[in-house]
Amino acid sequence: MILIDTSAWIEFFRNRDPLAGVVDDVLTTNDAAICGPVETELRRGLRDERERRRVLPLLGGCQMLHQPEDLWTAAGELGFRLRRRGVTPKTLDLLIAVYALSHRTALLTTDGDFVQMRKAGIPLLLSPT
Repeated sequence: MILIDTSAWIEFFRNRDPLAGVVDDVLTTNDAAICGPVETELRRGLRDERERRRVLPLLGGCQMLHQPEDLWTAAGELGFRLRRRGVTPKTLDLLIAVYALSHRTALLTTDGDFVQMRKAGIPLLLSPT
């Protein structure tokens, strides 16, 4: 299972290789996962009903990861630890990272915040493209 981050979805919808192919493969094999923060970002960014008809069925085909019981506390603590190491990711990225960590799933992303978290010692499994 691979948690597909918003940045990877955007590359998929723009049909940018190689990431578009990776997302397509993950969807085809039913290994795609999504979480609340990613769904929120994607729904918020939809421009019109045509896009909704194109995007929402794809999201519905993904496994929805359950919210970790300690999501808010864990995200705050992760942000605290990272800030001490000179890394200040966006709040939604902290939430997404907690989902990936608590479900022990790889994260497919192009967002540099996750790379910075990894470099700061957070054991995120970033999926190769």
